[in-house]
Amino acid sequence: MSNTAAGFYSMRFSIAALGVAVATFLSAGPAFADSAPTKAPLRLIRTITLPEIDGDFDHFIVDLKGNRLFLAAEEHHSVELFDLQSGKPIRSIGGFDTPHSMVLLPEQNQIYVIDGGEGGAAKILDATTYKIGNSIKLTEDADAMSYDAAKHLLYVTNGGTEAHNDYSFVTVIDTQKGERVTDFRLQSANLEALTLEKSGPLMYINARDKNQIAVFDRAAGKVKTMWQLKLIQHNTPLLLDEANHRLLVAGRKPGRFGAVDSDTGKEIVALPAADDVDDMAYDVATKRIYLACGEGFIDVFHQTDGDHYEELGRVKTLPGAKTGVLVPQLQRYYAVSARKGKVPATLFIFQVLL
Repeated sequence: MSNTAAGFYSMRFSIAALGVAVATFLSAGPAFADSAPTKAPLRLIRTITLPEIDGDFDHFIVDLKGNRLFLAAEEHHSVELFDLQSGKPIRSIGGFDTPHSMVLLPEQNQIYVIDGGEGGAAKILDATTYKIGNSIKLTEDADAMSYDAAKHLLYVTNGGTEAHNDYSFVTVIDTQKGERVTDFRLQSANLEALTLEKSGPLMYINARDKNQIAVFDRAAGKVKTMWQLKLIQHNTPLLLDEANHRLLVAGRKPGRFGAVDSDTGKEIVALPAADDVDDMAYDVATKRIYLACGEGFIDVFHQTDGDHYEELGRVKTLPGAKTGVLVPQLQRYYAVSARKGKVPATLFIFQVLL
């Protein structure tokens, strides 16, 4: 994009953002206030409309040092780049079919983008020029990832229903070599989020079609066990709280947030949440959990201890805002909603209130 075009692009976004933000507040009153009778856990700083972007989004990644925020615009076939502090759109990066998840590797100046289209691939982006270099072949519906920074290994879910199979793969990529290492096969047609144990070889994976969590031994290369969830349905995001031996999991419909014992698979708690969650964040310092829910809310919970959790509040966004990311260093939370009818896609920037 030329400097002239970029300036025009930014100006259009700024004008649109001002108009929509004012209209939203005038028409909705305290629309972004906490619906619970307690202090709101988040305060809206600003909204930025994205009228050029159609379709759903998937995940964010944050470059704190470079003041950059990246967003996978899966149905717009692009990765969108924003100024982290202001939220100002910087550029749209093309060359993708259906980008889903990403990881920034500063030491290599690379960004791995998992692209679910074109048969599935891990595309390696230069983090300065934003040009795609090498591409590592995967299978259809390449989606979620988890990164072992100590061993420079990237674990990626792919395959399943969209590959016309009743099984899926977790593919292991050596990011230092830029090579595919191996594939682990799991008997599930829809693998979602996965999370890695740091103190041992275990990997936990949401097998959403079975409403189960797979416990996989990376050293042995096989599934140890499958835990059946009864209190959580349509399990999508998954995080490991290793200090408390808890898996934090959320279900889409009905909306639920839950905690599972990561040693035994016992379901500890399940609390009501908004529907259609896709992203979940856990802040170790404050013991807060943030759920971005497509029903149009961010649900915030607090962990008293490994067995006890409470809802802190529910903050309104817009329907379709199921993508979010926490930046604890800035005490900020970012969420984005997809276009719905005449309402354009919108980036929300919240201040975390402690």
